[in-house]
Amino acid sequence: MLISLHMPKCGGTSFKELLKRHFKWRFSKDYDYPIHWSPDKRRKEAIESRERIKRRYRYFYRYRFTECIHGHFLPYKYDYFYGRDGITFITWLRDPVERLVSHYYFWLRTYETAKPKPLHRRVVEEDWTLQEFAFSEELKNVYSEFLWNFPARQFDFIGITEHYEEDVRYFANHYLGLKDVSVPQKNISPRKSKPLITDEGLIKELKSFHARDYELYDYALEARRERIRSNESQQTTDHK
Repeated sequence: MLISLHMPKCGGTSFKELLKRHFKWRFSKDYDYPIHWSPDKRRKEAIESRERIKRRYRYFYRYRFTECIHGHFLPYKYDYFYGRDGITFITWLRDPVERLVSHYYFWLRTYETAKPKPLHRRVVEEDWTLQEFAFSEELKNVYSEFLWNFPARQFDFIGITEHYEEDVRYFANHYLGLKDVSVPQKNISPRKSKPLITDEGLIKELKSFHARDYELYDYALEARRERIRSNESQQTTDHK
């Protein structure tokens, strides 16, 4: 089973289309939207969910017939599956400052007054600025909050959004067995990908404020470089 964590504004919606197309009825989505909860609440929910899965997973329809779970959740929820045969954990990361900018404008663009989620409502109705959003405690180190109690090293694959097409083709080839894949593009912001925060001093402050997320992002970049080196080495060996 493939367990795919959709980090907010890291290309997960486009990636979901690829997974749905490949797994069809064996695909299952799981959107807890933990970003809208307090840290205590989301961690409590992850712990309780993990215990429910541990006790009863053999009887849950979704785990008996599903081959892919994708969505916004704390992966600790599925920690009971970690290390078991046939289980693969994956996610995507993006430069944290670029992710924040994209997230901010996405929320402004997609606000629904009829059924807003709590944090989304606050951001829009309290008229937060981009800087207030980027330095808010509620959105500090989003990656680290999602990966609470679930280290990055436990992921089999971490794609980098800035290298989306190349990484999605690698993933499709090595994890889905697809030699040729069309790369879906969904939920793309109409704004250019270049951050609208250009002040170098402000960017330095943000990198310090989100330091734990930058550590995770740097880890993912190095894992990607190692993956490329390993793949190139294997191709060289195969051609000898």
